[in-house]
Amino acid sequence: MTNGTAIRRLTADDVDLWRTIRLEALREAPEAFGQTLEHALAQPADSFARTVANSNPIVVALAGTRPVGSAGIYVIEGAKSAHRGMLWGMYVCRDHRRQGLGERLIRAVLAEAPAGIEQVHLRVVTENVAAYRLYRRLGFVAYGIEPRALRYNGRDWDETMMVLTLDRN
Repeated sequence: MTNGTAIRRLTADDVDLWRTIRLEALREAPEAFGQTLEHALAQPADSFARTVANSNPIVVALAGTRPVGSAGIYVIEGAKSAHRGMLWGMYVCRDHRRQGLGERLIRAVLAEAPAGIEQVHLRVVTENVAAYRLYRRLGFVAYGIEPRALRYNGRDWDETMMVLTLDRN
């Protein structure tokens, strides 16, 4: 625990925590995610439960009982891609930023990465300079830009694709 926040992996009992932080992320940073708030709100209630119950880890930062950050990682599907994971759902509440929480979340979820993952990919909106710097500081390397990867409210957003090779020795 640092700065009054604890980080832990979500369990099947944490659906409400997951739903709360996910909806906040989509509401507060809509340009940063492929999913829209409207889509998330329209999902059946059990869709959040299925996401948490999945074997791919999601970690959450808690300030007391309030979720203030999240990050997940999943194995990319397919026999030829199963050595790769994707970091997703990375978010820190505005009032908890610039305190090292993003780094702690990423380190925590990387520690939970399923066995067999040798590299972790991510996509970050190119204009999100703070997130890009965080990922670089943690060893992620940019390998390309996808122009107009996301479109939100009539505006296009480019995404930088990044990768981190895990040293599991």
